[in-house]
Amino acid sequence: MTIPGLRWRLFLTCWVLYTLHFATDFAREHYLVMSIVDDHSFALDKYYGLHVDIFQNPPEAPVQGAHHGANPGISMIAAVPYALLKPAVDLVVNRSLQARAGQPDATVTYQDDRWRRVEFYKKVRAMGLDIRFGLIAAITLALCMAPLTALSVVLMQRILQERGMSERTALAGSLLYGLGTPVFFRAAYLNQNLAIAAFALGAFYLLWDPLRGLFARARSRYLLAGLLGGICLLNDYSGGVVLAGLGLYGLIRARDDTSWGEAVGLSAWFSIGAVPPILLLWFYQWASFGNPFLPPQNWMAPVEWIEVGYKGVGGFTPELFRMLLIDSRFGLFITAPMMLLGLAAPWVCHPRDGWLPRREAIFCLLSSLALVVFFSCVQYTRLQWVTGIRYLAPVFPFMFLAAFAVLLRLPRALIAVIALLSFTVSWCLAMVRSQGTVFDNLQHTFTEGLQLPWLTVLGKTSAQYLPGLRGGVSALPLMLLAAAVIYLIWTVRSPWERPDPAAG
Repeated sequence: MTIPGLRWRLFLTCWVLYTLHFATDFAREHYLVMSIVDDHSFALDKYYGLHVDIFQNPPEAPVQGAHHGANPGISMIAAVPYALLKPAVDLVVNRSLQARAGQPDATVTYQDDRWRRVEFYKKVRAMGLDIRFGLIAAITLALCMAPLTALSVVLMQRILQERGMSERTALAGSLLYGLGTPVFFRAAYLNQNLAIAAFALGAFYLLWDPLRGLFARARSRYLLAGLLGGICLLNDYSGGVVLAGLGLYGLIRARDDTSWGEAVGLSAWFSIGAVPPILLLWFYQWASFGNPFLPPQNWMAPVEWIEVGYKGVGGFTPELFRMLLIDSRFGLFITAPMMLLGLAAPWVCHPRDGWLPRREAIFCLLSSLALVVFFSCVQYTRLQWVTGIRYLAPVFPFMFLAAFAVLLRLPRALIAVIALLSFTVSWCLAMVRSQGTVFDNLQHTFTEGLQLPWLTVLGKTSAQYLPGLRGGVSALPLMLLAAAVIYLIWTVRSPWERPDPAAG
């Protein structure tokens, strides 16, 4: 099989699985997608009261209106597929509203123990937004988050293979990254944190340049890496930590090929590349709040912990540090136990040789540590249990690279056990999405069977959409269908693909 053919198959496999495990959560980022496309505006006045993160600008703000307290990057990206499919969405929504016009809503139910979700659904249904919300959530998953995440898995495969691994090992490693880490869980719906992971991995690849490309191309590489790093900041202010780390690494990496003076000049191209996304962020903040430089959090309504430091961002808190790593609901080493191996990478990796040199292993760990420390200063980390592990999503590719370097040095039997455990935990999280502990998700899977998040929600609302599903429906047939599709992806040769002579 040719390398391009393999990577296309890897991309399609991940895309199918991520889309199959679509979660119907309607995040704050979705509202901005709708506002950008439907109203050509950043204001969220129409949706005020539907999400706790949507607030009215305070009286002292130069611009009034309702907005949310997050950066706009992923919403701007996801607005593209929604804009393309908006005519079809409008057609479906209008027909559904016409069909139920005049019908009593006495049968409207949402069978869930969480009263906030029940009230939210009833309010959205009464406003006639339920079908639109569902379609937008599906579109932004299938045509934004799923392909973006699948591309990052393909990039992981490329990194592993370009550093000298066999095709089989690189493929297995990339699948372990995409399906055996919380990447699988977070890819289920629109969120900026996993998007940062994808863009950060792309920037790191360009700066590292595993194949040691021609120096004449270095400016272009650094310029594009800076653009990707800037997009990280456009997605979230934690992306600033990522951007700074990448910039420092790029400077040190450039020194391998040239003098310090020329390395500084080369790093300037990285900074230039980061300028457009930063300017776009400033424009958004100016248009939404009247000040280009103050973050959205500066204007948000008072919430719990907002009095700590600057709008909830204060000094380092050891309790938060511990929670981020080992909390049973969202801790990094609980949701992805394999990543504990990464802590040994600096002692395992060779200073220069090997597929992951020691310098790159140290960068992976230090950049991950920087993000853990950063979020250990953010009090809202305590709310992470609501949607599961999220804030540390940008460290997924870097901790995986470090962990994989250690994993490959273990006996094959132990590697198989660790890989199976990692996939099991990851898949259970992606299927159940319980707000309890990781162990609760495992228990739900082993006692209730295979599940799909969107199918579970459809069963809870079946009275008004598909009464035939009132007793529930098994996810197994859909999973078998997906398995058949994936089998065809890997066995059917495309008309333009030629057999690889080197493969025999």
